[in-house]
Amino acid sequence: MWLALTLLLLAAVITGLFVAWRLRPAPAPCQPQQYDAAPRPGTFAVRALEEMPPIARETPVLESQSPAWREAMTQAGLRMRRAGVRHVVFVHGTFVGHDPTLLLSALEGPLSALGPGLMPSLQRLSKLPSDRVLRDLGNYTPEYVSLFQKALGADIPTTRFVWSSANNHVARLRAAVDLLRLLASSELGRKRALLLGHSHGGQVLALLTQLIYPARTAEALWQAVRDAGEPTEALQEMARTVARARLDIATFGMPPRYGWATGRQCRLLHVINHRGAEPRGSTVAGVLHTECGDYVHLWGIAGSDIPPGNAKDRELAARLDAILGVGYDVKAWLQHVRHGARVPREGFSYLVDYGDRGTGALPNCLATCFGHGVYTSYDAMLFNARLLADHFYR
Repeated sequence: MWLALTLLLLAAVITGLFVAWRLRPAPAPCQPQQYDAAPRPGTFAVRALEEMPPIARETPVLESQSPAWREAMTQAGLRMRRAGVRHVVFVHGTFVGHDPTLLLSALEGPLSALGPGLMPSLQRLSKLPSDRVLRDLGNYTPEYVSLFQKALGADIPTTRFVWSSANNHVARLRAAVDLLRLLASSELGRKRALLLGHSHGGQVLALLTQLIYPARTAEALWQAVRDAGEPTEALQEMARTVARARLDIATFGMPPRYGWATGRQCRLLHVINHRGAEPRGSTVAGVLHTECGDYVHLWGIAGSDIPPGNAKDRELAARLDAILGVGYDVKAWLQHVRHGARVPREGFSYLVDYGDRGTGALPNCLATCFGHGVYTSYDAMLFNARLLADHFYR
């Protein structure tokens, strides 16, 4: 009798779990950012720029750094390792990649016919100007990424992910697909990865989450991937693999645009160069001396894209507007930009005054890339590493 009752109870529990699973709520849609809404309380905080041991930026190698700087970075790395971080990936933003004008992509067929190694060589050559001229101003250099890895302790693989950096939906979607391939090949399993995106590199990460986590936009987004000529069945299998890993995502100066599909396995943080406690920015006033902080963060919002050069990609970009928000539309951009929105809807945001406000008579906007280039600076490396460790790996 007791056995029969136990079996009946077990059957009832299993039936209840099955019904609950079938009736579970549909995933929340990944809606683009709305700029007129005030950020919700508890979704942002002002973070002070603590004084840190200085970095020897003239010779950005580990051996040239002070013991205090090295020890502080080692402690951040120790906390990451204890939390299970097994891979760190840096994703740069717009116009500093290997094909910002998409000229190489337009010539990919003829160039590839001349030899399998020609296209990658030209892409590396195209990336050199931003590395040599901009260096660490709004750009992750190979030297920066190498120093970061060695300073953490050298045993956490650290990758610089390079993409075209063209300023449109399609280019960012293709970058998200390539990043998915990279993560799938990393064999993370159920381990943790730390993904860092500067500027529109953050949009690439947002698209990555939409590809790997269920969302109402996923089917339409995967159709766009298919229309872009990608093998979706193989990529969807990769997405299921990567979804098992734990992802900690931090964006730096990412203009609030795309929606995110984060889940229990994915945590999201935004860091924004901003002066003052009010989570709104002035989009013009004080720009010459970056009095408001990061102006590109305010300008690079929906409507600011540059349409792709070929008709097929323009048509695909127009269809992506329905999923990701308007791409190219000057009128819409002007309407959005007047709100001065700082805080993205998803994730938690730190408003940080990085101390790059001009103090002299001469403008400093170009030297700081309008306050947008400070996040990737060698001088901010230790602060950023400490901030990430404090937020994700307490």
